[in-house]
Amino acid sequence: MNSAILEKEINTYFDYNATTPMSETVKLAIIDSLSLFANPSSQYQKSLPVRNLLVSARQAMASLLNCDEAELVFTSGGSEANNLAIKGVLGNIPPGTGHVVISSIEHPSVLEVIRYFESEKGLAISWIKPDSSGAISASDVQQSLRADTKMVILMAVNNETGTIQPFYEVAELAQQHNIHCHIDGVQAVGKLQLNCHELQAHSLSFAAHKFYGPKGIGGLYIRKGCSFSPLIHGGGQESGWRAGTENTLGLAGLAAAAREAKEKFLQWQQQLLYLRGQLIAGLQREIPGILINGTQKSDQVVANTINVSLPGIRAEALAALLDVHHQIAVSIGSACSNNKASRRSHVLQAMGLNNERIDSAVRISIGQFTNEHAINHLIKAISTEYQALLALSMDMEVTV
Repeated sequence: MNSAILEKEINTYFDYNATTPMSETVKLAIIDSLSLFANPSSQYQKSLPVRNLLVSARQAMASLLNCDEAELVFTSGGSEANNLAIKGVLGNIPPGTGHVVISSIEHPSVLEVIRYFESEKGLAISWIKPDSSGAISASDVQQSLRADTKMVILMAVNNETGTIQPFYEVAELAQQHNIHCHIDGVQAVGKLQLNCHELQAHSLSFAAHKFYGPKGIGGLYIRKGCSFSPLIHGGGQESGWRAGTENTLGLAGLAAAAREAKEKFLQWQQQLLYLRGQLIAGLQREIPGILINGTQKSDQVVANTINVSLPGIRAEALAALLDVHHQIAVSIGSACSNNKASRRSHVLQAMGLNNERIDSAVRISIGQFTNEHAINHLIKAISTEYQALLALSMDMEVTV
């Protein structure tokens, strides 16, 4: 793909929460590692550069998360990391026992694991609902804790609304009661400055493709002293936590992405805050009845995400027209849920939104490659297609 076409593709892409384009730095790091073919577990000299690459990736990720290198386990991505954390703890308890406290707005890679344990193993669940801003309450978590609570699970940032959850408070609560706390950090890494030394969580998941790295690589922070069972048994890689020959190309990209995310965090934040403000102002100007789903307080939402409802239309119709007429990509929910039968957003339902508002909801997520021209193009395109859909709806009512 030539640079002009690539630039156009990126300038019409507004679904960074689903995945991010790889940065040029990351691409070059992967290309540079293509010649490193040896197995890092082998003992001959050809393996040394590959082992050094693994060390470099662990150092870069530890620096980004503010944790020790030995506290990191690399996996195939966020879904595997979440499964490793949850099954590693709950898989050890006898069937028909145990209790988990979890928010009702988690990612499918968390929800489906918990539902499995609930239906197949008899695990008791306390579901914590958010308020209308999309955030849960730490006090609700505290009130739900029981003597047999084995885990507390919470995402740091919601993937649909961008609302930042009180995950530091919740992790502290769990620590006070000696309960394993798992934080799904997939949507937070690269968007928030995390400090795992201060965060009292026992585990935290991440995925490189959410912060401009490649797909197929991610990992789990496991606090020193924690112990649970691995998902994959085998050759003893990753200190026995995750067997399998390491994804060296993926780790080369992850290392570059982690370093870039740390170095450019403040620059990206400033850019995204400005663009998000421009986007909201433009949409409110063009579509006065537009509704923002989730908090409007800038310190309680990540800078790259906005979820809006456009009354009188269906979101999937708007998304389709934006795609076909303008090659614009937006989301009508979690990318990991769109492969399933159509259903309403469980996040917006948990927030108490009515069906009409949910059915007209669109998620827009921007990133480091988004510029002001792209934002203005998006605003104009949404306004044009929204008005067209309203007119079509009125014509159909007249016909009926």
